[in-house]
Amino acid sequence: MKLHKLSCLLVLSIVLTSCTSTKKTTDHKLYDTVWELEYLSGPRIAFSGLYPNRKPVISFNKERSRVEGNNSCNGYSADFTLNGKQISFGEPGPTTMMFCGQGEAFFVNTMKKITAYTIDEDGKLNLFLDDVPMMRFKVKDNSTAVKIPEDTSLLNTGCYAFDDSKSSIEFDITSVKANKIKGVLSYNLYEKDANKGSFLGTLNGDKLIGKYTFSSEGIESVREVAFQVKGTSLVEGYGSVDATGTRFRDPNTISYTSAMPLTLGSCK
Repeated sequence: MKLHKLSCLLVLSIVLTSCTSTKKTTDHKLYDTVWELEYLSGPRIAFSGLYPNRKPVISFNKERSRVEGNNSCNGYSADFTLNGKQISFGEPGPTTMMFCGQGEAFFVNTMKKITAYTIDEDGKLNLFLDDVPMMRFKVKDNSTAVKIPEDTSLLNTGCYAFDDSKSSIEFDITSVKANKIKGVLSYNLYEKDANKGSFLGTLNGDKLIGKYTFSSEGIESVREVAFQVKGTSLVEGYGSVDATGTRFRDPNTISYTSAMPLTLGSCK
């Protein structure tokens, strides 16, 4: 009888130890880290060809059970489920909708197939489909505890311009910090007074709205302007304004239909 009790206690101890060890297999390095993709299995296109300018980055939000980041072009966000070293990702939530080639599609489709993960001795995050390695990430710039700014992933500093020999617009974006954007904007439109001034605004998704403080014919004025980010271009938006004529009545009704798109890198 005593032998039977000892056997039961031994079995129970093994089961409890096994359960405890399974719970402890979640690596805390997974969180509070920005991971940058450096390998993707499957595509016949070279990795550098899929992501010539920007590589996908992700971070894991433990409290919300969401993975957030950028798939090299658009923002990326999805639920994830973690059980020991088993991991799965849900459908990505709506973010921005720019088309940026095949790299984005390969990234999103591969993430949906993932079933497991490890962090190897080199500190790299490996994602698997069963036992097959599918993706490998490194710590981005050795930085930790950094939140990916989804909004600013769309916009770079630099000069965006339009010029058709009759009219020209230049928007030199000088600072992109979090979602706060600063720059210098100038209009030289056909048969209209030229004006130039400073811009201070906020990037929300792919919409950039802010105050344009400018001088024209020696008079200083302020009005609200809006642009939509489309790849490497900015398209100005128009809408009804309030009684002062300086602010949009409803930003949600702005129509981004300008026939004068500003293109990055085309300034004089």
